[in-house]
Amino acid sequence: MMSLRNMVRGLENDAPAKQLIQFWEHDPETLKFWRASSNFIYVFERNGNPHFLRFIHEEDNTIENIQTELDFMLYLRDKGYSTVAPIRSKNGHWIETISSKHGFYYAVVFEQAKGIHIPLDQMLNLHFEHWGKSLASLHQLSENYSAGTTSRRGWADILAFISSVLQRYPKEVGVRQQLDQIRELFNGLPTGEGHSGLVHYDFETDNIFYVAEESRYCAIDFDDMMDHWFMMDITSAISDLLEQADKEACRKIQQFLAGYRSIKLLDEAYISLLPMFQKFSDLYTLARLLRSVEDMDIASSPEWAIKLKEKLLGVCAQIRERYRPAVKLAAIDQSNWYACTQLEVTGEQKNMFPIPIVYWLAESAYCGFTPLAIYAAEQLIGFAVYAVDPDDGSYWIMAYMIDHKFQHSGWGRSAMLELMHHMKEKHGCDQIRLGHRYDNERASKLYASLGFEEIDRNDHEVIRQLKLSSFSSENAGSES
Repeated sequence: MMSLRNMVRGLENDAPAKQLIQFWEHDPETLKFWRASSNFIYVFERNGNPHFLRFIHEEDNTIENIQTELDFMLYLRDKGYSTVAPIRSKNGHWIETISSKHGFYYAVVFEQAKGIHIPLDQMLNLHFEHWGKSLASLHQLSENYSAGTTSRRGWADILAFISSVLQRYPKEVGVRQQLDQIRELFNGLPTGEGHSGLVHYDFETDNIFYVAEESRYCAIDFDDMMDHWFMMDITSAISDLLEQADKEACRKIQQFLAGYRSIKLLDEAYISLLPMFQKFSDLYTLARLLRSVEDMDIASSPEWAIKLKEKLLGVCAQIRERYRPAVKLAAIDQSNWYACTQLEVTGEQKNMFPIPIVYWLAESAYCGFTPLAIYAAEQLIGFAVYAVDPDDGSYWIMAYMIDHKFQHSGWGRSAMLELMHHMKEKHGCDQIRLGHRYDNERASKLYASLGFEEIDRNDHEVIRQLKLSSFSSENAGSES
């Protein structure tokens, strides 16, 4: 996905497209916008035949990557593989460049693909089989391909890109944990012949067209290609079927794999690693979308771009939720007490949480309170203190906070549920009380949503109580 800021700029009055199309022969007044996602795509006619102008801003791709893509596509065509042909410009170039006030744009032109698009839900058994065969044939040719003068982007480069994006998002604890697991696994996998090579990476039904007379597919959009394991290509190709996860989807997957195996050997060990390749795809998608919405000026952006940003952030939230680590509570000792004192709320929250954590630790040591550190995976994200009232035996949450770097990500709710569960299981208490400042609206909404009912008010705070008779471990697990 390109930067939304660049998308808005590149579509303004179709200016880059109108300038770039002049490099190629074309029928006048036929240039029309098609779509914009990873690239800008415009359709036009040349001698009455449809062609596609594709261009991208320099911040979203490099000219070296584009040349690598074209070199591989030309190699495939030379070997008889069905893919679209790039078209040279009037200057005899595969790639043309223009300069604008916002930077450079790189453009290529392709002919229209042969065949027809068949939606996934309309594909027959033979289509799934031929789909698998077409991908296997691509991988066979990839194994024998020697790159030209341009460098090849690989999985290690993508992991480095993901890591660089996540450095700007410290809340993504679970995602970083998954990234470390993927890197460790990939570093131990065999590479080379029979295992890896240049893969399409996006061999889904949107990018393949069925050529019935040839019993195979014509592939387009190699712009995401990279050096990877061939199983990555299989995983991304059937990703929609994997999400369906029903018997019919499983049958279609097996039909696809049967077609693949009829052309190329598929080591069964890789099938068991399919979930890890899915995680790679998820993390790469998340990183690209997070980068896409950065530095977007909402005030000057059109409504469609603002809505698109909201949609992309929704996708990010879905991916993030799949990899949210369980919240854990830990006793505070010599190994983590100092780190706890470094936790901070936001500046505007300091009047709601005015007492330093070091004070809570001291009071806990001398007054019988129980302080706890809150972790997500191995990351310290918050702090809590609870105590029992010696007069009536009621349990109170005395202090509760999530560090400012990890707020607005659902950790507050997850950690509170874990704390409630901990207090019930460890002490068998049947109710929990807590207080919060009147102006702490976020806390008020959180506690109310968890079932804490207001029972009193004093000069400083609202007092709430939760009856634990209906609270269970299943409640905690479903939310954390």
